[in-house]
Amino acid sequence: MKEKQINKDKRILITWANGFIWANLLRKLLNEWFKNIFIVLRETSNIRRIKDIIDKVNVSNVSLLDIDWLEGFIKDIKPEIIYHLAAAGAYIGRDERWIKDLFEVNVMGTINLINACRKVWFDYFINTGSNSEYGQKDHPMNETDMLEPNNDYGVTKAAATLYASYIWKKYVLPIYTFRLFAVYGYYEDKTRLIPSLMLNYIKWTSPSLSKPDSVRDYIFIEDVVDYYLNIWKISWNFGWIYNIGNGKQYSIAEVVEIIKNIANSNIEPTYGWVTIKQNEPKHRLCDKTKTTKDFWLSWTSFKIGLQKSYEWYQNNQYLYDIFQ
Repeated sequence: MKEKQINKDKRILITWANGFIWANLLRKLLNEWFKNIFIVLRETSNIRRIKDIIDKVNVSNVSLLDIDWLEGFIKDIKPEIIYHLAAAGAYIGRDERWIKDLFEVNVMGTINLINACRKVWFDYFINTGSNSEYGQKDHPMNETDMLEPNNDYGVTKAAATLYASYIWKKYVLPIYTFRLFAVYGYYEDKTRLIPSLMLNYIKWTSPSLSKPDSVRDYIFIEDVVDYYLNIWKISWNFGWIYNIGNGKQYSIAEVVEIIKNIANSNIEPTYGWVTIKQNEPKHRLCDKTKTTKDFWLSWTSFKIGLQKSYEWYQNNQYLYDIFQ
């Protein structure tokens, strides 16, 4: 029989809770009164997004590449729910050293963590994947599509997902993968499209952008966090992969127009100032059929998500002036 919610006494492990998705998930767990939260950070991690709440959780500086230390750590805390969000970022055009970091963190880090966790009992292990695993498609991306990543980041995330699927089959373990599409919202880095647009319009300055027709399938951060907290709904679907997107794509030009209306501004962006370092797909859209069927969660419309984000950026602009 399935649970009706996650027991708030469960021991929860979050890997690298210093990114914006991580920070929102951690804040939600604390707001929901979860009591036993463990987070692991690298010694070089920037904790600006969680600085005000970090004293409310158990923090360890753990290298996912140190197998012996990691296994001892997992044996000690015996996590029952693992939210694996640690990842080296999707920066295109970096040198070989950065590519090495991608493979060490995204592939070897995932392999080491899964193997450490499989030696103790756990209820759920959520591997966080990416739509970059699919590469370019001319149709809505389905979880059964062939993986054809077209950059180093996508290759590493695909490898991690394949390993997670292999292990659940071999040991029959409750391991799942969430393939995230373009997540936006509170605490997102100001170099990304939506925060940069909002901060520009809040300051009444013209955004400098790449091209108007690049597309993404955007999903609001509150919806993403809801999926992580509602994993009990997929208790028996071991190994399943779920697209976490909104099922509709928007071009940069369309995003600009929505934000301009929210900001009540007539300032136009300047296109062509930002160099694109990879081929932009004409389609970047998820098939969310399986996700909708299994989770039965409501979705935030893009306009409402942008409105809520804009109000948050207005109230928290100082965070970007101070910390970024």
